[in-house]
Amino acid sequence: MSPDKKDKQKEFLNQLRPDLNFSLLFQDLPQTLFFAKDANARLIMGNKLFVHHCGFREEEEIIGLSDDDIFPPELAEQYKNDDIKLLSTGAAKNNIIELFPNYLGDPTWFSTTKIPLFNQDGKIIGLCGTCQSLDESSQFVRPYKELAKALDYIKENYHKKITEEHLAQISCLSVRQFERRFKDTFKTTSHQYIIKLRILKSCKQLLKANKSISELALDLGFYDQSAFTKAFKKYVKTTPLKYQKKHLK
Repeated sequence: MSPDKKDKQKEFLNQLRPDLNFSLLFQDLPQTLFFAKDANARLIMGNKLFVHHCGFREEEEIIGLSDDDIFPPELAEQYKNDDIKLLSTGAAKNNIIELFPNYLGDPTWFSTTKIPLFNQDGKIIGLCGTCQSLDESSQFVRPYKELAKALDYIKENYHKKITEEHLAQISCLSVRQFERRFKDTFKTTSHQYIIKLRILKSCKQLLKANKSISELALDLGFYDQSAFTKAFKKYVKTTPLKYQKKHLK
């Protein structure tokens, strides 16, 4: 943007009332979750879809909550790291493809954009962002569309043995093309994604406490309890048993 146009834009924005709430634009926007956080990465605002997606009824219920209060540990850590980096550098994050579970714990791929919020002195005082479900949006990115069938297959069969060869075949790609597209789009391998999905599902199942951990491990597709515990500890930073005891208190 040219300096003249930037100055004109700034002059207009400076005339707006301080109490003007732009978030009202996002309240009923279809398929778009909107949120805002303060400098400590705690929620201060969210539209109806965001609030309901997180399992709450009213916006006031989420104010002051951190990602740790809402999401599984391994995802909360990822979200926090992104926020901390943005708050410290002021660099916006555009169209991040990431897993974002709903209140039932079911993970879905979302495209997330975050930008810093500045006060009148130019100091970063928080951030805001939008999330759009790639499952529901008509504006699919091309790589996601190419991998949609593979993702649907993984979602339905995560507890079974899944090979990259089969995923590539149903995506009409070679194995090498599939591996490259998957990693470029989701910043992880299909194998790591399957493991992560199993762990997300296990967090929900552990809270039901209706199966032993060894039974749950086999149901989720792990070779045995040891393999499950190792993967769980890698992503959640604790063992399945400790996680279960902590959250069933």
